[in-house]
Amino acid sequence: MHHIHLSQTSSTQEEVKRALKQGSGDYLVSTDKQTAGVGRQGSEWHQFENALAFSFTLKPNETLTLTPLEIGVHLAKIFSPKLKLKWPNDLLSHEGEKVGGILCQLVGETIVVGIGINLKMPSAVPPFPYQVSSLFNSDEIIDPNIKKELPLKIVNYILNNRLSSENVRSEFIKSCVHINKEVTILNNENQVMGKFIGIGENGEALLESGDNHREKVLTGSLRY
Repeated sequence: MHHIHLSQTSSTQEEVKRALKQGSGDYLVSTDKQTAGVGRQGSEWHQFENALAFSFTLKPNETLTLTPLEIGVHLAKIFSPKLKLKWPNDLLSHEGEKVGGILCQLVGETIVVGIGINLKMPSAVPPFPYQVSSLFNSDEIIDPNIKKELPLKIVNYILNNRLSSENVRSEFIKSCVHINKEVTILNNENQVMGKFIGIGENGEALLESGDNHREKVLTGSLRY
């Protein structure tokens, strides 16, 4: 694993993709400051000053579309009990506040995984359409080299603990904040409502509504 740490970059995802074009191998790019991070479906990723931002190459899960859920499961375990999961790729606090997110892009036969995690809340928080939080409290002391050293530890953990598709689905449920809760999933102008009862074979959300009607939702933004 070639680890490149930058003091500043626009996007660690783009840095990894550039590295892949220049040569073969596995890459991890971390940074002290990311200025133009991208979230799911091309949305802007708003990063706090004190946050982890890194991207790395990864062989896909045996079921390709379960890869981001597998990454979430690993992060929930690494930072247990601080992190919980929201389908499909959000990292939340126990109180349901967003702490971070995961972005996976397929480049050839390789997944480029991007992870952003708020480490500490800033003194002044800009307005967000949802509640936000951080991994550590304001009075906790963190290692000054955490933005360089922790990404490598996370990646090594993931590489050494890959999960089968079945285990991804079962482990995701254990850390899911909205299992058996009524949810709404928005995808463009479509809206699906129901009780979130599990994860399908390809990572889709399984919802149950009245008269035991079940529906599979492949993608979207979930609210609960």
